[in-house]
Amino acid sequence: MDKQPAVTPAFEPDREHEHEHQAHVQHDRLKRGLSARQVQMIAIGGTIGTGLFLGTGKALATGGPASMLIAYAISGGIVFLTMLSLGEMAAFMPVAGSFCTFAGRFVDDAFGFALTWNYWFNDAVSTASDLVALQIVLQYWTESDDFPGWAFSLVFWAVLIALNLFAVKVYGEVEYWMSVLKVVTIIVFIILGIVVNCGGNESGHYIGGENWHLPDAPFVGGIGGFASVFVTAAFAYGGTESIAITAGETKDPARTLPKVVLNVFWRILIFYILSSLIIGLNIPYNYPSLNDGTVKTSPFTLVFEMTGTKAAGTVMNAVILTSVLSAGNHALFAGVRLLYTLSVAGHAPGFFGTLNRNHVPWIAVLATSAVSGLCFGSTSSASQTNSPGSPSA
Repeated sequence: MDKQPAVTPAFEPDREHEHEHQAHVQHDRLKRGLSARQVQMIAIGGTIGTGLFLGTGKALATGGPASMLIAYAISGGIVFLTMLSLGEMAAFMPVAGSFCTFAGRFVDDAFGFALTWNYWFNDAVSTASDLVALQIVLQYWTESDDFPGWAFSLVFWAVLIALNLFAVKVYGEVEYWMSVLKVVTIIVFIILGIVVNCGGNESGHYIGGENWHLPDAPFVGGIGGFASVFVTAAFAYGGTESIAITAGETKDPARTLPKVVLNVFWRILIFYILSSLIIGLNIPYNYPSLNDGTVKTSPFTLVFEMTGTKAAGTVMNAVILTSVLSAGNHALFAGVRLLYTLSVAGHAPGFFGTLNRNHVPWIAVLATSAVSGLCFGSTSSASQTNSPGSPSA
């Protein structure tokens, strides 16, 4: 009997592609130390920072309550659809470079090179921006012009470096509890906001929707005011995509990341859209100094103080303080992983890929955190004239 010619199975190309995929994943030598519990909570509240707590005041003053609500809802929808696509790719290829690596592999290596370097610089400067915002937050407790804000920035800068030199599970645990604090605070804020609106405030006055019927409200500034709010909304959502960067150090990413991405929907709905609605109902758009970007005029602080509890403002400011540190910590973490990815891909000097005994690229930590030293060149007065925060806000 004649031998039949060997037939190549139809699934052979997919098997070869799978081998290539596995080799690419194994090339990433970072330790998978982030648990599903940590990653899910980081996805919900990890990057919530000054963009939400301080930026909403400027959005309300610029565009009015309706413009703020619609802009945050539209931006949230765009972010959620983007995260659905990114989540699928991150589950398929769970590497530290995430979307930057995807750009280089599926579009062009030059595009991936440019995107990764730009995003690394963005994260490095964002850490500095959060440390500058820290000085603004601390001004809530001091009126002195001689207050050494740079000294506190220096202390917390050292703390962020130390956290990112330990094993990744330490970073995950710190971010987990900071995220829990922010989540609980926003939930309490929403509940108190409803109580305040229904008359549970110092004056006992039922507010209802009267702030939407003020002159020029609810759309303040017309189409120009509406469009300007999108900039603030985009700033507040910034950093949501960086959760995919944790894929390279997440345990069982194929099962964890899809659940993480779905949590983003609830984060957008509850923390951004519902908070915007509560703020627009309780705070008039023409409240004095609302667009200054300071903690004293943060809508979150104002709503807490409307309950009549003076200590509520101090508590809220403390939460904002931890949020700023959390956002800076997350930005530094993302920047370090991108610099490591550049090193592994041969787009940066090889020593940036050197790992310590905790499987952390320690040289990349020092290099990225060095850029954050730019914050020490900013004075408190100068920082008040700029919008504080970071894309991981």
